[in-house]
Amino acid sequence: MYNVYDVLHVQPRLHKKLKKPQETLAKALLASGKLRLDADNESNFTRFLMPKERINLTFSFREMSDPVLLAQSRQRLMKVLLERHSEQDANTIANDYIERIHANLKKLRPVSAKVEIMMARALVSCNALPVIRLIHLEKAEIYISYGHTVSDVMDIATWQEVGESNGLQSFGRGENAVYVSCGGHPFLEGDERNHSGDGFPALARFIVIAGQETGHNGDMIRDDKGQWAGRYSAIDWSRAPSEKAGKGRRKDVKRAEHLYQLSQRLGLNAIVEWERHLKFYHENKLHNWRSRLTWLKSRIAWSVFKLLMRAKGAKGVLTIHKDRYPATLLSLFFRDMLFNLTPQADAYTRSDPLAQETIIVIEAVARVPQQVVKWGHEAVQSMIPSLYKLYYGTIVPACDKACQLYK
Repeated sequence: MYNVYDVLHVQPRLHKKLKKPQETLAKALLASGKLRLDADNESNFTRFLMPKERINLTFSFREMSDPVLLAQSRQRLMKVLLERHSEQDANTIANDYIERIHANLKKLRPVSAKVEIMMARALVSCNALPVIRLIHLEKAEIYISYGHTVSDVMDIATWQEVGESNGLQSFGRGENAVYVSCGGHPFLEGDERNHSGDGFPALARFIVIAGQETGHNGDMIRDDKGQWAGRYSAIDWSRAPSEKAGKGRRKDVKRAEHLYQLSQRLGLNAIVEWERHLKFYHENKLHNWRSRLTWLKSRIAWSVFKLLMRAKGAKGVLTIHKDRYPATLLSLFFRDMLFNLTPQADAYTRSDPLAQETIIVIEAVARVPQQVVKWGHEAVQSMIPSLYKLYYGTIVPACDKACQLYK
């Protein structure tokens, strides 16, 4: 099994304005200057690296042009410089560095305003609104790369450590950042596409990965002052799974396996095989009695299968989006859900079984919103009710409450 990146329950229409709360947030994300985009030959930010001064910071065009944001950028530089210099010297050095940053930005091809707002809308669409709003209010830096990994938007030291990741949520050591890769240009269509990863596959990949990485951010417990104090998915950050998350995941694994096995007993695999033949006939434009018979068998079998699944109380999983080959898509849904309940990667491997279970639980909780953007709320809730309730019943309301601290 593997993670699916090229499926979305709802096709986003990002060239148009979103509903007012989402559109307002998308514009606020852009106005903050915190959305950093590396779009092939275009970029809206630069990295300023001065090892001797221990400076490793990024600055966007907006942060260096808007008067308020420019003042904040200067404060960021001063904070580092004052650790090693007097205030007078720090001011002089900061002025010089700001001129260098401006010069670096002038060398870049800026990202078009249309692409920026569409990218911001895509980000807002990847998770529950309170989660994204809190990321904005906490001034997290959001790095988006059109590459297949996040290495394009990292400094060399960080790239050597985690640069091969598809996405990353980073905090601590003064950093609060989300990194997401697209694997292509999300907004190219038809002949504009340079490779198969451009267009919808890149857009879907971005929204799915961003859903997971922002899910990690939402999982953070905030105290009454807005400071991060732990995770809802774990005890003492990562010592052991929390009771709700640990028990909930184990229950959800059993339920997901039960539903998958039920579907197989009711004939899902046979329908998938007929659809495989049907797809072959379609792709090769074969219109004969065999293709018509295969179509009829698969359609009748699918209709009977749906009736049987509903009779067994499993109608929720049938709410995934429509497809020409519905049984094939449903089979993919089951395998994808099971994989994301027990994700597998070298980065999650631990010698201590409890430590390994903890990291898997943390990942499984963070992946709930990515599963929702892929398969829809009803199907995901039906498949993993415990983790769904934890995320949308506890984590999202907690993020909404934390947002109130900034009013």
